[in-house]
Amino acid sequence: MKRRFEKLTEQAARVVQHWWLVLVAGIFCIAAGIAVFAFPLESYVALSILTGVIMLIVGAAKLIAASASGNYLMMRGYVIVGGVLDLILGLFLCIYPGVTVALLPVMLGFWLLYNSFVLLGFSGDFDTFGIQGGGMLTAGGILMLLLSILVLVNPFGAGIATVIVMAGVGLIVFGILLCSLSMKLKGIHLNFDKEEAR
Repeated sequence: MKRRFEKLTEQAARVVQHWWLVLVAGIFCIAAGIAVFAFPLESYVALSILTGVIMLIVGAAKLIAASASGNYLMMRGYVIVGGVLDLILGLFLCIYPGVTVALLPVMLGFWLLYNSFVLLGFSGDFDTFGIQGGGMLTAGGILMLLLSILVLVNPFGAGIATVIVMAGVGLIVFGILLCSLSMKLKGIHLNFDKEEAR
């Protein structure tokens, strides 16, 4: 039993090394969400590029964190797939902003949908290991899931204003959840230090 906790603590330490990447991605998402509300109709193309840049940052953070974490709490396979998809979508939005204006609601909707499931998976991992904070991730994941459904139900008929509002809210919620997750990852090894001490 002690050996098991030593192994978990060692794996947790690898996650802790890169907790700040998740925090940086969260801060960028919040800033982007605020920018969307501050300049709502300045340019739909600008929103496309901004979303692409955010996807690139989040994708890079996911891949770096997943590559260093082993299989510990990171749902590694899903995070790697999500990181690669983020990079592909982000590059596509940045390189072809005019072409993707029509597709932005659909891309954003699916992006929020996928990440809502990743957050719900994290909340399940937290509950399994007895780590506090799973409830907030569950609530946030459900909120993101609802936002993604609202965007995807009528992506082309919803109108630019609706898409912008959903984008802003989605980015801010996702950013807050990433910041919260980063703080949990930073101190996650403490949970196993306590268990090992018992």
